[in-house]
Amino acid sequence: RLLSPIRDNIRQMTDNGLTAVQIKKVMKVLHPDLFIDSKIKSAVEYKQQQNRCRIKFIEELYSWCSQRNTYPSVDKTHDVFVPYFEAVDVNNTFICLTTRQLLSTCKYSSVLYIGCTYKVTANELPLLVFGTSDFNRRFYPMGVCLISSDESSETFKTFFRGIQVWASTINNQAYTVSHVMGDGAAGITGAMCELPLARRLMCWAHVIRKVRGHGTLIKNKDKFLLVEQDIMQLQLSFSDQIFVTAANLMINKWKLDKELEKFTDYFEQQWLTVLSFWYEGACILTPSTNNGLESLNGRIKQHYTMRHKLPLSAFLQTAERMVKDWSIQNEQTPFGTHITYKDDLDLEAVEWVKKVDKTQILQLTTFNFVVPSKDQKINTSTWVNLLHSMAWDSYDHFKDWLHSARLLDFSRFLPPIFCTCRYGLKEFACVHAVGMMMLWGTRQMPQEIGKRRGKGRPKKVKYALSKD
Repeated sequence: RLLSPIRDNIRQMTDNGLTAVQIKKVMKVLHPDLFIDSKIKSAVEYKQQQNRCRIKFIEELYSWCSQRNTYPSVDKTHDVFVPYFEAVDVNNTFICLTTRQLLSTCKYSSVLYIGCTYKVTANELPLLVFGTSDFNRRFYPMGVCLISSDESSETFKTFFRGIQVWASTINNQAYTVSHVMGDGAAGITGAMCELPLARRLMCWAHVIRKVRGHGTLIKNKDKFLLVEQDIMQLQLSFSDQIFVTAANLMINKWKLDKELEKFTDYFEQQWLTVLSFWYEGACILTPSTNNGLESLNGRIKQHYTMRHKLPLSAFLQTAERMVKDWSIQNEQTPFGTHITYKDDLDLEAVEWVKKVDKTQILQLTTFNFVVPSKDQKINTSTWVNLLHSMAWDSYDHFKDWLHSARLLDFSRFLPPIFCTCRYGLKEFACVHAVGMMMLWGTRQMPQEIGKRRGKGRPKKVKYALSKD
């Protein structure tokens, strides 16, 4: 009889859909001294018989979904269920798996992150993962959908219609999606008609990756690096009007150089016309990338499918276990509706308070303030005038303006405080917000240890040649 730890490993790998041959190879790596192949095979077959869930025909898949097509009771928050499914054939399949606990996250955020991962089933069905993010930039999955295709807008239309119904039913309150974050899939864009009030955000990481892939349109590499820097500065635009105005200035700058003509046409068509909401101001205090979801997709393959294309029956069992794990983690790690500033940020804020020119700090409204940056090229009064007029002479003038001062909004009762510096836009925590609270006395300033007075009385005689 195999030892219990070895049997547990075999059970786990069997649940993940690995075959007996694959498990033997893994066991040879984990336990080189183990040569009892027959016992390993027997343990695998026994576990497979226990978990036998044969799904080969569409009728069996339909039956599997029907058995889980009931909303669980309120006390069963981690029970996995199928709120909606279609099982007609392999080209017309849509199966959603979620729990009450996961859908309860919809109460805290109206921003929806979606993305697909592939090579998880032997039937070549993509897996649609959806969720949202909190103020700590932690991604919270809300469920998965096994779909036939991610290219058709009909798939995403079905999902957009469904998620609003499922979340509203579970939470007993209306759920309206305000923003949808995803990659450049045309299916998502085509399905946005189902969410007329929502904005279709584009993942910034995908944008810059595609831009670098088209860098060959510019033969001079040094010029491309300058163009890339221009795009990165444009991405820090913190409002729609600023982005549109600055983008026009940037395009006009590029058009002066004939070597940039092809790249300019590509960028203007793809990233300023078709998919233009990839800048920070498109949705403030929200991660501008889909990296949290992409990271989760990697963990799905690493910890659940073991990077194998599982048979449909094995995958559905694995998906149930995976969604339940997410549900338990969701309960253990509550959604962050505010953030706590770290201690090291306090130390940096103290240095900022000491160095900042306090005469340059301006109050615009009850909650809005402007503070100078360390690379100030324009005084704050001129900065505010340009903020309202947006009358920049050129794109380089815009970049100088952008980095000369920071706009802060203290309208939120709890952090994060909105700030237009790079750290404020991307990490929701910066020295400017903390430093301003220290200046007002609403946040305690760390006390320096200092130096105690030495022994003896202080010297009365001054140094020679010193002035009185």
